[in-house]
Amino acid sequence: MSIYAHVYNNQIIEFKEIDDALYQSWVSSGNPKKDAYRIVLYANQPSVSSTETVDESFTISKNSVQQVWTVRNKTADELRKTWTAYEFLLRFTPQERSAYRQAAQTNDMVADFMSLAQAAQEIISDDPITIQGMDYLVAIGLLTQQRRYEILS
Repeated sequence: MSIYAHVYNNQIIEFKEIDDALYQSWVSSGNPKKDAYRIVLYANQPSVSSTETVDESFTISKNSVQQVWTVRNKTADELRKTWTAYEFLLRFTPQERSAYRQAAQTNDMVADFMSLAQAAQEIISDDPITIQGMDYLVAIGLLTQQRRYEILS
């Protein structure tokens, strides 16, 4: 059994699993179905970074249909992450949460950011307040730039 693409007017109508012996009988008997169905040749999906994605397409040739992968950078919408306040705060380690609670006792900026984060219906990774707050935690040494990236990814 192989996957074949039903092609009509140079458009893929559907993908269908067809017994190879049946397809070969179409070829040997001159059945017109042999021209309507083309074997699908699959390609390995490439590896991508967290900021990239792959789009799948198919190229139609005379005797086959080839799977094609195109690597591209993710759009801003695809990179955007959204969490509940609870989910966001759980992205910090217990030690990081303890450190920012302690810092909030003497640093109004940390206290404000954390109270906003706790009160929010949702935290959005590319929201200006989220970015400013996380940048501030890095600037005062509560987080490393790497941890900031990990938490917002």
